Amino acid sequence: MAAPVQQLTGLQVSITQEIFPAGHGSHGTPDPMLKRVFRFSFPEGEAQIDQTDYGHPGRMNPCYPQVIPSRLQPKTPRILAAAQALADLL
Repeated sequence: MAAPVQQLTGLQVSITQEIFPAGHGSHGTPDPMLKRVFRFSFPEGEAQIDQTDYGHPGRMNPCYPQVIPSRLQPKTPRILAAAQALADLL
């Protein structure tokens, strides 16, 4: 009888925040803009979810998918929910 094969799996999550100054080329608004980037690194690839306070300084908009590799697309709703749950903790 063959021994069961164990597949190595893992998930690594990182969150970065950056503040873009007022009038910056990435947003053009008269106020500074906060941007959060949530990276979920799976064996199948890396998903990126972004969140900003664009349009209303100090009040974060909902998270949105920025980069989702095709192999991770079925997991998009759960990855997005995880990012939003983490954002709610910040």
